[in-house]
Amino acid sequence: MQDHHVDEMRPREVGTGYDAAGDPELSLEPCRLEIDGKPVEAMAGETILGAALRAGIEIPAMCFDPRMKPTGDCELCNVVLEGRADPVKACMIVAEAGMTIQTMNARLKTQRKDRLNTYLADHNAYCQPPCTAACPAGIDIAGYIDLILQKDYAGSTKLIKEMLPLPGVLGRVCPRPCEDPCRRIQIDGKPVAICALKRFAADKAAEAGLPTQPEPKPATGKRVAVIGAGPTGLSAAYYLALDGHKVTLLEAERKAGGVLRFGIPPYRLPNNVLDQEIDDILALGVELKTNQTMGRDYQLDTLRDQGFDAVYLSIGAMAAKPTNLPGDDAEGVMSAIKFLADVNWNEKVEIGDRIIVIGGGFTAADAVRTARRVGASDVTMQYRRTRKEMSAAAHEIHECDIEGITLDLLTAPVSINVENGRVVGLTSLRMELGEPDESGRRRPVPLPGTEYFTPADTIMMAIGQDVDIAALNQGDLGVHNRWGTIEVDELTMMTNLPGVFSGGDCVTGAATVVEGVGAGRLGAFAINAYLNGADEAGIAAAIFQHKPKFFDIGAKAASLAPLIEMPVLDGEGRLEAFANARGGGDVDNDEAFREVEVGFTEEEALEEAGRCLMCRCQAAGSCTLQKLSIEYGAGTTTYLGKDAWK
Repeated sequence: MQDHHVDEMRPREVGTGYDAAGDPELSLEPCRLEIDGKPVEAMAGETILGAALRAGIEIPAMCFDPRMKPTGDCELCNVVLEGRADPVKACMIVAEAGMTIQTMNARLKTQRKDRLNTYLADHNAYCQPPCTAACPAGIDIAGYIDLILQKDYAGSTKLIKEMLPLPGVLGRVCPRPCEDPCRRIQIDGKPVAICALKRFAADKAAEAGLPTQPEPKPATGKRVAVIGAGPTGLSAAYYLALDGHKVTLLEAERKAGGVLRFGIPPYRLPNNVLDQEIDDILALGVELKTNQTMGRDYQLDTLRDQGFDAVYLSIGAMAAKPTNLPGDDAEGVMSAIKFLADVNWNEKVEIGDRIIVIGGGFTAADAVRTARRVGASDVTMQYRRTRKEMSAAAHEIHECDIEGITLDLLTAPVSINVENGRVVGLTSLRMELGEPDESGRRRPVPLPGTEYFTPADTIMMAIGQDVDIAALNQGDLGVHNRWGTIEVDELTMMTNLPGVFSGGDCVTGAATVVEGVGAGRLGAFAINAYLNGADEAGIAAAIFQHKPKFFDIGAKAASLAPLIEMPVLDGEGRLEAFANARGGGDVDNDEAFREVEVGFTEEEALEEAGRCLMCRCQAAGSCTLQKLSIEYGAGTTTYLGKDAWK
């Protein structure tokens, strides 16, 4: 609800005495009173509420919101007036000389909380939906789902692109942090399929060929170099171009995309989807230069000499972490990220039939599933904790089960067995879970005497990725780094070099694609502020993100339909595709890499979109009910509303 100030009230005269009929005599003179121990002067005809607000003393009130009932009786502005047994309404009592007033005590706090809960009982708006709060890109999720329900798929995609320029990509590869806090779970235990609906809208808009992004602002004459064309760099380029700046993307690989191009297999992210959304970004006037390596083809000072006004470093984190295992230099030992890159570039890969991938994250899951597609039949993913602690999403591990991957859990590698310079297997040690470590997961503890051997033709390491800091040191670029990542001012995203900003994996360490996209957008906002002459405080203000406190007001649903699961290729269909692939050789086989998740039909998408509670409010941030409910701790799942389904 919107704030409405007390000065909208009609003045009333101040009572100073009584006439013969017993009615108060009226005076137009100001008077003095005391509120919370502070002397206050009340103007003629002013209420206690008006005098308090003018004196800078806040009394909660919603009396004058036009959506209140005609009585205007909010009962939130009650105060204690000395000499009265019960609280009085500050909006109704005219201030009089000598009054002593208290605006807060335990009784008033309880009364206000109870009254707010009464309002919330039938209030089906949520100030900021928990899905949006959890999304690193801050997408208006309820908004784009509402547009899907209206069958405005281009409009839905356009709304997504206000915060994220790669909806078709993220609709396929996002780990879905927005779905974990979805309030639909309160209804039937299942979230809305937010990510799948994002993909549906983007795919339908692309099929129709409708425009989904705004025209850029007028050209500013400013030039920005974005180094690295992965998800972070692409996002930065997109938003900088929309602000009217001339952007040049400098990419070391043959094509743009970064981890999207060579770290995620095409059965999860088809190249044509990635290419189309990159083309949409370039269509804004962004220039792409490939095969450009920092330190070899250019340096930061040469970019300045070429007339660039600012630089954004988004080089990613694609260097495999060292294993330090005995035998890790043998033939047949490789990083999972290199294997995935080779496959995505259609390079010849020879991995044999027995494969072990060490790790439990998304890269490990992608590597084992890709190994099956290039012909390996005996594929194992080895992880030192349990399935529950794996950082890969549960649905990805489920797909591994369907595709015949063996999960060897609670085990860790000890050494790589080598004969004649080539790997022949892996010696491992069984583990048990101990106390939680700094990540909150239970620490794996070795079990002495449990070593065992597993034969293998190829062993892949998927234990994490680092930033290639060596590239920053070529040519003495001068960018400070700390603990293997680029050091920036957290408030401005600027490095130690003026006009040089950085964000994404190269600052935070390896993270998710959607986190990288969010960093790219904020980086663009920071650079735009810098190019417009903002100082450090102004840049910080341009990228500051307020994190509202979360409170829940219960849930009610318009649709009782159950979650619609994403349609996928069945297990037999996938095995047939594997059989058709030419294992161990040329993997340029579209059948083997068919997209596993086939997407919603329109009917399915509309039914799933109807499950959304639309728990959002257009007045978020300027609503008195929101502010007071947080302040007084109101809002609880006990209050489900009179029409709530239980």
